[in-house]
Formats: sequence, structure tokens, C-alpha cells
Amino acid sequence: MKSFKLFTFILFLSIGFSITFAQENQKPSLDHSVYEFWKKLDNSQVSTDGSWVSYEINPQKGDGILYLYEVKTRKLESFARGYDAKFSPESNYLVFKIKPQYAVTREAKMEKKKKDEMPKDSLGVWLLDRHSLTKFEKVKSYKLPEKEGSSFAFQHEKFYPQEKSESMQDLSEEEKEAEKEKAGKLKEDIKKIKNAKGTSLVVLNPVSGVKIVFPDVTEYAVAAKGSGLSFITQTKDSLVHSKLFFVESGKSISKQIFSQDGQAQKLAINEQGNQLGFLFSSDTSKTKIYDLYYWGMKMNVAKEVVNSGSAGMNTDWSVSENGRLYFSENGERLFFGTAATPVQEPEDSLLDEEKYIVDVWTWNDPLLQPMQKLQASREKKRSYLAVYYSKDKKMVQLANLNVPEVKIYQDGNGKYAEGRSNLPYRKLISWDQNRYTDYYLIDMYTGKASIVVEKLSSRASMSPKGRYMYWFDNRDNIWYALNVKTGLKTKLTSNINVAFYDEADDHPSYPRSYGAAGWVGDDDYLLVYDAFDLWKLDPTEKKKAVNLTNAYGRENNIRLRYIQLDKETESIADNKDMLLSGFQLKTKQTGFYSKSLKTGGDPSKIFMDDYRFYPPIKAKLSNLIIWRKGSFEEFPDLWVSELDFSNPRKISEANPQQSDYNWGTVELVEWTSFDRKELQGLLYKPENFDPSKKYPMLVYFYERESDGLHTHWIPAPKRSKINRTLEVSNNYLVFAPDIVYTDGYPGESAYNAVVSGTMNLINSFDFIDKDRIGLNGQSWGGYQIAYLVTKTNLFKCAYSGAPVSNMTSAYGGIRWGSGASRMMQYEGGQSRIGGTLWEKPFQYIENSPIFFVPKINTPLLIMHNDTDGAVPWYQGIEFFVALRRLNKPAWMLVYNGEEHNLTKWPNKLDLAIRQLQFYDHYLKDLPAPEWMVNGIPAIDKGKYDAYDLVEEEVRDELKKR
Repeated sequence: MKSFKLFTFILFLSIGFSITFAQENQKPSLDHSVYEFWKKLDNSQVSTDGSWVSYEINPQKGDGILYLYEVKTRKLESFARGYDAKFSPESNYLVFKIKPQYAVTREAKMEKKKKDEMPKDSLGVWLLDRHSLTKFEKVKSYKLPEKEGSSFAFQHEKFYPQEKSESMQDLSEEEKEAEKEKAGKLKEDIKKIKNAKGTSLVVLNPVSGVKIVFPDVTEYAVAAKGSGLSFITQTKDSLVHSKLFFVESGKSISKQIFSQDGQAQKLAINEQGNQLGFLFSSDTSKTKIYDLYYWGMKMNVAKEVVNSGSAGMNTDWSVSENGRLYFSENGERLFFGTAATPVQEPEDSLLDEEKYIVDVWTWNDPLLQPMQKLQASREKKRSYLAVYYSKDKKMVQLANLNVPEVKIYQDGNGKYAEGRSNLPYRKLISWDQNRYTDYYLIDMYTGKASIVVEKLSSRASMSPKGRYMYWFDNRDNIWYALNVKTGLKTKLTSNINVAFYDEADDHPSYPRSYGAAGWVGDDDYLLVYDAFDLWKLDPTEKKKAVNLTNAYGRENNIRLRYIQLDKETESIADNKDMLLSGFQLKTKQTGFYSKSLKTGGDPSKIFMDDYRFYPPIKAKLSNLIIWRKGSFEEFPDLWVSELDFSNPRKISEANPQQSDYNWGTVELVEWTSFDRKELQGLLYKPENFDPSKKYPMLVYFYERESDGLHTHWIPAPKRSKINRTLEVSNNYLVFAPDIVYTDGYPGESAYNAVVSGTMNLINSFDFIDKDRIGLNGQSWGGYQIAYLVTKTNLFKCAYSGAPVSNMTSAYGGIRWGSGASRMMQYEGGQSRIGGTLWEKPFQYIENSPIFFVPKINTPLLIMHNDTDGAVPWYQGIEFFVALRRLNKPAWMLVYNGEEHNLTKWPNKLDLAIRQLQFYDHYLKDLPAPEWMVNGIPAIDKGKYDAYDLVEEEVRDELKKR
């Protein structure tokens, strides 16, 4: 008996210890306090020689860190608050900006300091071989040569000497006079700095240590090959006086090449660093007329080369200050903008109260007034591309009022440019989802424009060597090429028995093509995609089209796509293997393949795996690549390897704390929808998932979600929807189904997919609590949720963000963010009705939740913000007031001054907290928070912040952070 009691006592102790141990070692769930310190990896890059890698690890709020990794030694350097880093072209130093401390900037904002008084960025320069750091205070910009050179330039912010207010009580009279003289000089210096238009420019060679400083600089430019730089200085007494200087590489003396009263700006330098262009106006009035100036190495001073009276300039036009100046790669051409000569506005002789203000909407306006008003500022600054030939001393107008858009190819060296005009089709923008454009071939020497293709709703482009224009015409779903020399147009894919348009596109409008990989060699072949493979097309049609990947993609259900590793060349080299990405459409595995352009057969698999792989970045002069891989469970950290992915190693660890929390898993699920479509979706489960328990479930959807199986979601307050990771960590299941649509029946399509998918899970798994399922969606997803709750009581509660509730009233509305009519949304766009309101009135009504509000029994949380530029705010109001009138439980969150999706951190945090509280109440039986019980009266608005909404321990942690 004693032994039995002893055994029972020991067993009790061991069980108690096990329970205590398990509780102590159970991972906590994520909460709202973790957001700020959960980090992202940004701006990864590799040095030209492949010896160094840099990247940033940034928290969502607070101070980030710039890391520098040495590939050979595997050593890691870190720089607090470093960002915007660039390696020198010769891989001998790293330049980066340094932000002020987050807390210091915040304190300055709290003190409402002026812009000039706010903390400023610093600049860091790290010598790679010497492992030494030099810092420079108050730097606003820096520029490195893109291709060659050891020197770079940076410009300081304005900063003022500190005035001293020390007591002169113990000083002699002589010392007092000296101090007064110093103080007077200091005030004069401060006055000069405040009145100066520019700041100091520093030219630095970090390797040699040579530094040159130039004062009063307003603008500067660095040659791509590092052979020189130029800058403009400006001083002002009664008039602004501009000077322009050139500094040859390796020399400490600047050469003045221009000096005149007036405004100089828009400085451009050619790649070789021996030519300059800039704009200048001697006008003293507010409205200035600019001329184009040019300087070459053999000239003593810059000279005016184009003005309003130049040959080739349109009547009553002049050089535009709003155009971009740049040289062609060979330096023979200087591109600039022209426009109608600005006219001085007459003096205003009326009071504001004496002026009428009206918008006149006219039936035959090309654009609606709201779109005109949004584009007015840009249109007032519109310029038309022109080119100046320095050898021929002539200008050629390339763009004009009829062909306003011109795109330059071959780095500006080519014989032809591409012209574009949508002017004949602007009225159609109001209701036609397709954007039509006429494309032209423009002679760079004469400016003559020749029509190539009219009313194209896809894009036309020019081949890298300028021999062809090519495009996909989705009116007949054929790829075309035009020989620019002969004018011969060829159909490249008319005899190929596969589709080159997106076969999965389910909108009632022209589908887009799968795209093109690019041109091979000397414009010898064009590579285009079908759903799976790459095709090699001869633009002359002398050779038969070849399936370059041998139908391997189609046979294995893998989408193969070309990855461009050399960003400096537009052509695909025919003597190197191509790197291809692979995506398995059913399993969602991703990976890489290689394929030779010279041999047939299947592509060679490098690997496929259950991760999302980001496109690699290759070092310019070595075979080292950097890349990222991630999954729902694994943050996409940074890796380095050889070009064939051999010898891989991970070099970052952004969020090691993840392992301390209850995370989650994700798996693919499949089912047949009510309308007999085979669908996929994603099912997320908590890391501590127990199949013997019952779990509440959230169903989130938009359109198609399953391809994002391996997307990693860091804990973060989202702009408008749930954070899957946070919800799963808090013991919710999350289901994200795919939806396939039928024209005219968007709501029913959502019902057939979402409800069938949810029912399939309920019937398949006992761990889903069928009585505790909620919905979540934003925008198009918000609309579908509003529709679903009129058709089913399956869901216990629902969040609907920015929903269209009434297609009949929304149809004639405006997307205020773009000024466009919403008609196109319904006729050929995402809403998929496929006709006008008067052609299909019953389908507009059938798909509008507002007409069926009496059938709703599901409590709703709505978010619709009062400056929503995509879905009119009144759509949310219509829905809410109908629910309110019928005493349906509903709440609407309106974030003042916010757009369609939230942009401000406090608002995103507030929404994340309220969403989870809403779900916890309905799906976990937690008490309803105060705002759900009594709302927030307008007189109490602003008394509380998001931190007041959460439990005390989380609130304390948030405020501490």
C-alpha cells in the first residue's frame, strides 16, 4: 500500500512537471506588439566583381541596418541606419546614406521644427579593402559614375554655423570688440547661406583621399564613364547669376564654361564626359522662355544652339523647361523637350469673390472633366521630344501634337524611334476596358512619322538593333513583325497550333498575350511565350517556328520563362545558355532550368523545390549570383551561389525571432465547384495544430490565390485585409480559395467557388467548426462578400472592405483616383457584366447586394474610407444605411482622408486590431469590445488611439516600443 501511494505520488509529480514543462515551452501566439520589430529585407545588390554583397534589414518602424557581406571571407559588416547603398564601378568602395535616428526625428516632429531644422541624412563611405569608414554630415544626394571611375560627387544640405550666446562679462574691452566683430561676421555668413540658391558640392576619390569642394551648387551631373563631371552655381544679388563648370577626371581645377545673369538648369553630360547640355533663360519675369545650350571639349564656352526661332522649331514653340535632357550613348545626339512658348499671364484685377468657378462637361470632350482636372498639371507641363545633332548643328522635332509620345531605342543611337498616339480613342476610355493606341515609325533624321498599326490594344515595340517593330494583336491573337527597312509585315504565329493569348483570362474583353522573352543576337529571332514554353520565331519567315523548349513545359505542366541576368544588354546572347524559371501549375513548385539556343531537346533542370524563388542578380564580371528563397514558413532570406546554383549559402537572417512564436503551415486543397470547375485553394493551419480539436476558420479571397502557396507573410498590419500569419498564430484556420468567373455572373461565380470550397472542407475535415466561419475581403473581394451574405447563412460573420453594393449606381460613377468613368469596370473589366446597364439591367440588379439586404443575417464589419479613389465612398454608405434601417448588425469604419487601401501606420494598426476583435467576438465568444457595443460618438472622436483597443499587456508592449 505504501509503495502504491509512493508510485501515485511520483506519477502525480511527473504529470504535473510534464504539464508545467509543456506550458512553459509552448510558443506564444503573435500579437499586435510584434509588428514594428518584424523586419523586411530590401535593396540587395552585388558588386561588379562579385566579391561583395550589400542588403538592408529594416523594421516596419524604427532604425534599420545596412549589411555588407564579403563573399571570400564570409565576414559581415553592419552600418546602423544605412540605406540607398551603391558599389563603385571598380568595386573598391561602398557609398550609402545614413538616416537620423528614428527617435530623434520623431522628437523633432513633435517639437514642430521647420524643414531646415529637421535632422538630416549623413553619408557613409566604406573602403572595401581597408575596412575603413568615413562619414559626412548633412548630405542630401550623391552620384556615382555608372560604368567606370573612382571618384564620385555628393551635395550637402544647407546648414548654418551655430550662433554663440556666451557672456562677455569677464572680457576686456578689446576682447569684447573682437567677439562683436566675430558675431557680426557670423550673422553675415548665416544671411548669405540663407539667401544662397545652392549648397556645397564635394568631389571625392575615396581611394586616393583627394577631395575638392565647390560652393553654391544648384545642380550637378556625373559622366557614366567617370571621365568628368559638371555643375551649375547660382548666386543672387539683384539678379540671379548662373555659372557652369566642368571638372575633368583626375584634375582638381574646374573650368568655367558659362557665366551670365539668368536661370540655368537641367544639366546633362554624355557618357564619355566630354559634352554638356543645359537650359538657360535670361528672362527676369516669372514666366521664362528657355534656350538650349551646348558645350563640347574643344569649345572654350557653351553656346546657344536652339531657340524659339531655330530651323525645325514649330511656330510659336520654344525649348521646354519640363523636358528631360540626355545624350545618346554615342554622344552624337542631345535630346530635349519643346512646347508652346509660355505666355505671361495678365495681372489679376478681380477679387476672388468676383470670379465664377465652373466645370463645363461637354458630350464630345475626349476626356471627362474629372480626368482632365487630374491630368491638368501634367498636361500644362507636357513637352514634345526633339533632338539636336551637334555635328550637323541642327534640331529635328520628333514628337508633335498628333503623335505626342515618342520612345527612343538603342540608347538613342538608332535610325528610327517609336511614336504613339491614343488621341483618336480617348473618348472610348470611359467605357472600353481596352486601351487603344496608334503606333508610328519615326525617322530620327527627318522627324517623319509613318503609321505602323492602328487601334492596337496591346503594346508595340522595336527590336534592340532597330531592324523590326513587333507586336501582339489580340484582335486575331497573332504576333507580327515589321521590317523597318522594307516595310514588309509578317505574321509570325498564324500557323502554330497553340494559343499565345492568356487562355485563363476570364474577363469579357481582349485577353493579353503571354509576352515575349526578347530578341536573339542581331535581331535574328524573336522569342515569345505560350502558356508553358518558349518559341523561336524568324521575323523573315524563312525558317519555321521552333518550340525552343521542346514542349517540355506543356508536357510537365510547368510554366517556363526567361530570366535576364545581363541588365546592360537588350539582346539575348546566342552563345550562352539561357536561365529559365519554372513554375509547376498544379503543385506550385518553383525552380530553374537552363537551355541552349543552339541545340534542340528539353531544357536541363537545375532544381525544382517547394519554395518561392526570387529572380537572381548576377555580378557583372563574375559568375556569382545572389537570390532569395522563401515559403510561408521560411522568411525569404538572401543567398549567394555560383551561376549554376552550386555552393549555395544563406547570408542573411532577417527574423530569427520567428522560431519563438507559434507560426503556421499551409497546404493545397482541391475540389469541384458547384458549376463543375476543378479548383484549388490554400488552407493555413497553426503550427500547434491538433486535429482532435475544433477550429474557427476565416475565408479570404479576391480572385486566384493558390499560386501564392509559398508566399511568406510577415506579421504586419495590412492596408485593408487580414494578416494570414497573425490569424493562424492565434489558432484560426484560414482558407483562400480560387475563383473562376463566368461573364455576366460575377456574384454567382464567387458563390459557386467559395461556398463549394468551404463546404468541401467542412465535409472533409472534422477539425473545422462549421458554426464558426468568417469571411474577409477587400475591394473586389469586399463586393463578393457583400453578395455572398445575401445568398447564404453559412458564415457567422464577415468583413467587407470597400464593397460595391449597388452596380446600378456605381456604373455611372467616377473612379476619383484616375477621373475615369466606372462604366469600363462593368462592361469589360473586373466586374465582368459584359454589357451596358441598358443592355443588361437585370444582371446589374442580380449582382447588386443592395437589392437583397433583407436576406442578410450575417453580422458585417465594413470599411470604406472617405477619399476612396477606386470605389466611391457612397457605395459603402448605401450598404450600411440599408443594413441599419433593417436592424442588421453592422459597423462601418471610415478612416478620414484615407484612400481605397490604408496608407498611414496608425490606421493600419487600428484596422488590424478591430478586425481581430470582431472575429474573436463572433468566432471565439470573447466579449464584444466597447466600440462594437456603443460605437464612438463624434464628440469623443480622437480621444483614443489604437493602443487603447487591446489588452493591457499588449498595450504596454506597444507603447514601450
